[in-house]
Amino acid sequence: MRKNRDEILRYVNENLKGYEGYIQLMGEKIDEKHLFLAGERAPSLGKDELIYEAHFFNANLKKSISIRQINDAWFIDEAELRGVNLDPKENPNVKEFHSKFKPEFSTKFKDVKIKMVQIWDKQEDKYCENLKVSRLQKIVFAGFKKDKK
Repeated sequence: MRKNRDEILRYVNENLKGYEGYIQLMGEKIDEKHLFLAGERAPSLGKDELIYEAHFFNANLKKSISIRQINDAWFIDEAELRGVNLDPKENPNVKEFHSKFKPEFSTKFKDVKIKMVQIWDKQEDKYCENLKVSRLQKIVFAGFKKDKK
């Protein structure tokens, strides 16, 4: 879904309550003010803040949202992860990555890891005698793994 500047501000400020994630603003490095942990801080944007890239996840809805700025518009990709086992010990398509961010603003968490999910689809491949071959469709944000204080 494609949005203009006003629409993307409204989308983030009105639709992402209950989501966690991060925002990379144009011209800024990501730091702890750009991290949003579910139940602690809701994502929000000021009218002069422009998203370069953002990723959000709602654990209750099992929904991942990515936002990317391309030219004069922002593109939103929503991925439903219902039916996907998000435990990296049981699903090899779920990976956790260490983050350099320490959520010092958090009263509950001392450290966070970024969790990403690979979405694969089986497709016939003419180069493999038309056998079905797994092809990577996309990689989506699946929230944070949080270490408690």
